Amino acid sequence: MILKNPRVLVWILFILIALVAISPNLNPKGVKVVFVEKDSASGLVLGETIYKINDQDATIPLASGQYTDLVKLETNKGSKFIRVNGTLGVTVEKVEPTNIHLGIDLKGGVRAVVSAEQDDAATIEQIVSTLSTRINVFGLREAVIRTITSGQDRFIEISIAGGNEGELRDLLETQGVFEAKIPFALNAAGGKATLKLGKDYEVFVSNASITVENNIYKPGEKFNLESIGFEYNNLSNTQKLALTATVFTGSDVKTVFFDPQRSRIEFADSAYRWFFSVQLSQEGADKFAKVTKNTAAVPGGYLDAPIVFYLDKDLIDSLSISSSLKGRAETEIQISGSAPTQQTAVDEKTKLQSILRSGALPVEIKIVQLDSISPTLGSSFMSSAALAALGALIGVAIIVFARYRRPKLVAPILVVVVSEILITLGLSVVIGWTIDLAAIGGVIAAVGTGINDQIIILDQALKGEVEQLSIRERMKRAFFIVFGAAGTLIVAMLPLTFVGFGALRGFALITIIGILIGIFITRPAYGKIVESLMK
Repeated sequence: MILKNPRVLVWILFILIALVAISPNLNPKGVKVVFVEKDSASGLVLGETIYKINDQDATIPLASGQYTDLVKLETNKGSKFIRVNGTLGVTVEKVEPTNIHLGIDLKGGVRAVVSAEQDDAATIEQIVSTLSTRINVFGLREAVIRTITSGQDRFIEISIAGGNEGELRDLLETQGVFEAKIPFALNAAGGKATLKLGKDYEVFVSNASITVENNIYKPGEKFNLESIGFEYNNLSNTQKLALTATVFTGSDVKTVFFDPQRSRIEFADSAYRWFFSVQLSQEGADKFAKVTKNTAAVPGGYLDAPIVFYLDKDLIDSLSISSSLKGRAETEIQISGSAPTQQTAVDEKTKLQSILRSGALPVEIKIVQLDSISPTLGSSFMSSAALAALGALIGVAIIVFARYRRPKLVAPILVVVVSEILITLGLSVVIGWTIDLAAIGGVIAAVGTGINDQIIILDQALKGEVEQLSIRERMKRAFFIVFGAAGTLIVAMLPLTFVGFGALRGFALITIIGILIGIFITRPAYGKIVESLMK
C-alpha cells in the first residue's frame, strides 16, 4: 500500500508538523497581550488572550481605554475582576488566524527614531551594530535599521515587523550596563581589617571612614584595587566592614550560551525559573577568584556572600556561591531569574541574553519618535493573494488535464503543490522567519520549480511505457533531471544569500528552502505515488 511507503510517510509527517506549527484558527476571537507595563495592576500576563472586557467583545481600542474602579475581564485563564484607575497597562494585538510571522509590508509594525548623546559617525555605527545584534537575538522578526542625517544631526531609525511600542521602547531604553557584584564583610575589630586580593591590603578604620593605600573613603565612596571596583558601604556596630566589589561587567562576557544544556526554563515552586550560562574573560574570572578569598563558608555548602546581578542598576537576581568556588577563577558561570509565567520567563531570559550578546550601548540614546507602521500592501492583500493562488492551481489543473487526460495523474500534482507551500510556511514558523513580499516571491518560485519537476517525473514515467523501460529506470531518469535542475537553481541563488541584502536575501533563502523541501521530501513521495499509479 502506498501509504506504508517510508517516503510517503515522511511527507505526511512533515505536513502534520507544518499544520501544528502554523496552528490555523478559522475563527480567531479576542486580543492577545503582547506587552505588560511594569506598573500594570491588571494581573494580565504575556500571551494571555482577552475575550471580553466588561461583557463587551475585546478589541484593541477597548483594551487601550481608560477605566475607573472595577473592571471585569474574561480571558483564556478564566474570569478576572480588577480595580483600575487609568489604562489596563498592557499592549494587545488581534488574535491572528495562524502563527505565521508576517512582514512590515503585510502586517505593519512599529518604528522608532532615536538620537545619541554623541553622534559622530563611529559612535552611530557602533550603536547600529549593537542594536542589530540585540534585536536579532531577541527575536527573528523582520527588522530594518538605518541612519538618517538631518543637517548636522544624525538619527537612527528602527522598524520591526509586528512589534509593539512598549516592547520596542523597553528594548531601546535599556542601556545594557551589566554588572555582577559581591557584597561582603571584613572583620575590623581593633580598627583594622585585611583585604585579600593579589596581595594583602591593610584597611584602617577611623570615625566610620576607612583608609586604603593612604586614601581616605567615606561610606558610599568608591575606589579601585587591582582593576577591581569597590564601594565602601558602612561600618556596623559589630565592627564589620561592609564592602561591595564589582567582579565582572558586560565587557567580561565573551560568549552567551543558547543551547538547551546551558539555557533552559524549569517550573518550580509555582514559578518559572530560567537559567543560562555565559563564558567570562580570564580577567573577569580572576577578579571573582580574588574577591571570594575574603568570604567564608557557612553551613549548607555556600559562602557567606552572594553574587548579585544588575542591569542598568536594576536588580536581576541574587545567587548563593558554592563554597567550592572560593578563590577559584571560574570562566563559566550561570545567570538565572524567575517569572510568574512561562512566556514572561522566555522574554526575560531572551532579553538579557540579547543584551549580553550585543553588549552595552556606547552612549545613552533617546527616543525622539515612536509610532506604528501601517501595512503598505493593505489588509486585503493576503486574501487577494490566496484567490490568485487558487486561480493558479485551477489553471495548472486544467493544463495538466488537457495534456495527459488522466484525472488520477492531475490530483497528486495539486496535492503536492499545496503540501510544499504548507511545509515551507510551517518551517518559517519553526525558525521564526518573517514572511514578507520577497518571501512570497520565493515561495512562488519554489512552487513553480516543483510543478515543473513533477511534470518531468510524469513525462518520464509515461515515456517509459513506450520505450518498454521498467518503472525503476524511468524514475531514475526523471530524478536525475530533477536533481540537476534543483542543484543549478540553488547554486544560482547562493550568491544572493551572501552578497544580497534585505528583500533579495529573503527571496533567495526562501527559494532555496522551498527547493530543498521539494527534492528531499515532496519529490520522492510524488515519485512513489506516480510509480504506484503506473503499476
